[in-house]
Amino acid sequence: MGISNKTKLIIIASGKPKIWDKLPDIGPVKARDVYTGTFHRLSKAYAEQFAADYLILSPKYGFLRPDDVVSKTYDVRFTMKGTGTDTIQLEELKKQWQKLQINPTEPIPMLGGKKFRGLLTSITDGKQAFSFPLDGASGIGVMQQRLKQAVETGMPLNRTE
Repeated sequence: MGISNKTKLIIIASGKPKIWDKLPDIGPVKARDVYTGTFHRLSKAYAEQFAADYLILSPKYGFLRPDDVVSKTYDVRFTMKGTGTDTIQLEELKKQWQKLQINPTEPIPMLGGKKFRGLLTSITDGKQAFSFPLDGASGIGVMQQRLKQAVETGMPLNRTE
């Protein structure tokens, strides 16, 4: 068996559109099926193709594994400053991160915009290396295009620090 080019873990953003927008009575759903927006779906496809595992970073629940269950819809967003009064709080995010026991020397790719850089640095007190392969994209459309192209070609995005 050859050496895998898969990374161990990728973090992806959750997203505003959720399954309850179209199926309001569906009840609790696994996190992997909750978020229905284009950016999230492309990020999930990328993570499933290029990583052994992924986490979804939710502003309400924090770090979700794909099989974690989300009970109902919500409309909460991280701000450019990170957490806010409506979001999960930084201390809880720090506790969740510590429980994950991730190797701090392995850079973890984050598929998301600029607001996640400061948030992840705050969560890990700057002790975890992260890469942001979508940095430099001029907007969400370009990010989506890059993700789609990577999935279609089987070529992972450049991992930029």
